[in-house]
Amino acid sequence: MKKIIMIIVALAVLFGTATSAYAHSGRTDKNGGHNCSAKSKQKGLCTGYHYHNKKK
Repeated sequence: MKKIIMIIVALAVLFGTATSAYAHSGRTDKNGGHNCSAKSKQKGLCTGYHYHNKKK
């Protein structure tokens, strides 16, 4: 019984402290922005220069 409780607590801690996921992992300039690729424009994901994870 004690082992089951410890597993539940460990899982709660694991899922409770998840890291945040960022929209873009790389190839951004010092301001956190970049130009869209032709492939992204074709998919309608963006239209030109835009920012990722801009601090407000």
